[in-house]
Amino acid sequence: MTIKAKKIRRSPIHYPVAFIVPALAVYLLFFFYPSLSGFYYALTNWNSRSTKITFIGFSQFLDVLRNPTILLAFKNTMIYSITITVVKCVLALLLALALNAKIKTRDALRAIYFAPAILNIVAMGLVFKGLLNPSHGFINVTLRDLGLGFMAREWLVDSRLAIYCTAFMEIWRATGISMAIFLAGLQTIPNDYFEAATIDGASGFSKFINITFPLLAPSITINVILCLIYGLRMFEVIYYLTGGGPGDASQVMQTLAYKYMGQGLFGYSAAINVMLIVFILLITIPLLKLMRGRDSKMV
Repeated sequence: MTIKAKKIRRSPIHYPVAFIVPALAVYLLFFFYPSLSGFYYALTNWNSRSTKITFIGFSQFLDVLRNPTILLAFKNTMIYSITITVVKCVLALLLALALNAKIKTRDALRAIYFAPAILNIVAMGLVFKGLLNPSHGFINVTLRDLGLGFMAREWLVDSRLAIYCTAFMEIWRATGISMAIFLAGLQTIPNDYFEAATIDGASGFSKFINITFPLLAPSITINVILCLIYGLRMFEVIYYLTGGGPGDASQVMQTLAYKYMGQGLFGYSAAINVMLIVFILLITIPLLKLMRGRDSKMV
C-alpha cells in the first residue's frame, strides 16, 4: 500500500504582510516620524519669530542646561515620579492582597477601585480643584467642621504642597491599574505552596515574605517601571490642576516644554523633551536590568 503524503496548505505570504503593513504604516507615520523630527528640531533654532530654521547643533542643549528653571523642573519631576511610584505600588499591593481573598463582594470592589483609571483626566482635574479649593473645598470645609481648621491649607497655591497634591490625584486615579497587575501575579501562584506552609505552621506574614513576595517579583518589576516612566513623563494631571504653578513651584519637565512651546520656542521645547527621553532611558534601562536580575534569583 502506498500512503499519499498529505499536503499542508500554507497561507499565501501576502496575508501576514497585509495585516502588518497598515499597523506599521500608522506606527511610522504617527510615532516614529514625529519622534525623529523632534530629535532633529532639537538641534535647530526653530521658533515663531523667524521663518528660517537654522541648524545650531548641541548649543541648544547647553542653553537648556543654563536655564535655572530646568533644575527646579527636574527636581519636581523626580519628587513626583518617586512619590507616585512608591505610594501606588504599596497601596496597590495591599489592595491586591485584600481583594485576592475569597470575599463575596471582591469582584465589585475590584471594579470600584479600578474605575478611576478609565475616567477622563480633565473631569477629574475639575473635581479635585473643587475638593482642594482653599475657601469652600470639601477637604478644608470638613476639617473646619471637625474642629481641625488649623490643618486647612491652600493646597494648590502653596508652593510646598502643590506638587504633592498633584501626586495625590494621580495616586487615586491609577492605583487600580497597579492593583490589577498585582492581582494577575497573585493568581499565578500555586495554592499548593500555601497549603504546605500552613501544614508546617507558617504564619500569614511568613507566607507573604517567603512565598508571595518572591513570586510576585515580576509583577513588582512591571509596576515599578511603568509607574516610574509614567511619573517622569507626566503632563496632564499637573497641567490641569496647577499649570505648573504657583509660579514654577510644580513645574515638571513636560509642562516646562509645553510652556516654551506656547512662547513659540519650538526647537528649545524639543530639546527639553529629548533630554527627558534620554534621562528616562538612563534611569529605566539599568533599573530594569537590576530588577530582572533579582527576579531570577528570588523566583
